[in-house]
Amino acid sequence: MKLEVSPGQRFTCQQCGMCCRGAWVVVTPAEVERYRALGASRWYTDIGAQHAVDPFDPVAHGHFRIRKRADGACGFLSEANRCRIHEELGGEAKPLACRVFPFRFQSAAGRPFVATSASCPTIVRNEGEALAAQLKSLTTLRGEWMRAFPRKDGGLFFARGRPIDAATVNVMKGALVGILDSAGADSTFALAGAVERMARWLEDLSRHRVARLKSEGFTEYVALTGRHAAASEADPAPARASVVTRLLARGFLFTVVAVRDQLASEAGGPRRHLRRIHQLAHLHGLAPATGSLDRRARDRVTIDPADAEVRRIVADRLRANVDALGTGQRPLVDEIGVESATLAAGLELAAMTAHRAGASRIDAATVTSGITAAAQLAHADTGALGTLLPTLAGGPDALRLVAAWLRPAL
Repeated sequence: MKLEVSPGQRFTCQQCGMCCRGAWVVVTPAEVERYRALGASRWYTDIGAQHAVDPFDPVAHGHFRIRKRADGACGFLSEANRCRIHEELGGEAKPLACRVFPFRFQSAAGRPFVATSASCPTIVRNEGEALAAQLKSLTTLRGEWMRAFPRKDGGLFFARGRPIDAATVNVMKGALVGILDSAGADSTFALAGAVERMARWLEDLSRHRVARLKSEGFTEYVALTGRHAAASEADPAPARASVVTRLLARGFLFTVVAVRDQLASEAGGPRRHLRRIHQLAHLHGLAPATGSLDRRARDRVTIDPADAEVRRIVADRLRANVDALGTGQRPLVDEIGVESATLAAGLELAAMTAHRAGASRIDAATVTSGITAAAQLAHADTGALGTLLPTLAGGPDALRLVAAWLRPAL
C-alpha cells in the first residue's frame, strides 16, 4: 500500500540542531553494539561530568537511549552544532531515530501514513522539498523503522465505546479538511469561524443519541452532516470554550511547560520541584509571573488578523492534525482534543515570548517557537501522562481555545 503524506507538507533539514536538544534518542541494541565496537564513546562530551560516561543508557524492551548532557543536549552534539557520529561515520551511520526525525510512521485510518513532528521548526514553517517528492526515501526509512520498532495498531474509535471503521474516519477527515479549506486566505477571523464549525460538528457527533447509533446509521449521519458542515457559507456565532475547558487548559499548559523545561535540562532536585509549584500557582493566579511563564500575556498580546504568515502556520498545523487522525492510539475526539490543546498552548507560549520582548503582536517567528516548544509534549506522551492528557485537553471544545487566539476580539 502506497505511503501517504500530508498534502502540502514540506521539509528539508536546516541543520538547526533543535532535534539534538531536549528529546531522548532511542537506539537499538545492534546500533549500540556497533557504536561501542567503533569506540564512539570518545566522541561523547559532557563538560560537567566528573568522569567518563557511557553514552548509552538501557531502557525498556532491550533498547537504549543516548544520555543527555546537563544542558539537555545530546552528548554527541559538537560545539559547531553538528552530530559527531555523522561527522566521523557519515549520515547513514546516525541512529535510526535521528534519521527518521521529524517523521513518525503510523497507520492513519488503515493507511500507512507519514506524520510530522511540530517540535521541528522547519516542519512548522513548512520549508523545503515537498514530502510527496520524497516518497522513495521515506518508504525505505519506514521499512527500517518497522523492523526495528514493530507495533500493532489498535482498534479505531470515534469516542470511548463508539467504534468507527476506517472508511468513516476518512469521510470525517474529508469533511474537516473541507471546513478548513472553506476559510480561504482572507484573515484569521475566517479561520476562526472554520475552527468553530469543526468544534460544533464534532460535538454534535459526540452527543449520546448520535454516538449510540448503529454503525450504518452513524456512518450515514457522519457523511450527511459532514457535507453540510463543509459546504456551509455562514460561520456560526463565536463561542468561548467552557469554563471547565479553560480551567483544565491551565493544567495542560503547566504540563507542557514542565515537559519543555525537563527536556531542556537534566538538572533536578528541590529547586525544580519548587519551580513547578511556583509555575502551577502562577497559572491559577496565586503567585507572580516567572521568567518564562506569565499568564498576563494572554490579555496583552494578540495575533494580527491580517498577518497571512501566522494564519498559514496555524492553518497548516490544524490540517496536519486532521491528516494524521485515526492512528488507533486514542479515540478520534481525544486525538483532536490533545492536538488542539497543544496548539493553543503553543500560541500562549508565543504570546509570552512576545510580551517579554515588549511586543503586542505575535509574529511568525514567535508563533513558530511557541508551537515548537509545546509540541515537545509528544515526547512524553506515554504511560500515566498519556492517559491524563485527553482529560486535561477538553475534547473538541479545545478547538475553541485556538479560535480565541484567531479571533482576539471575542
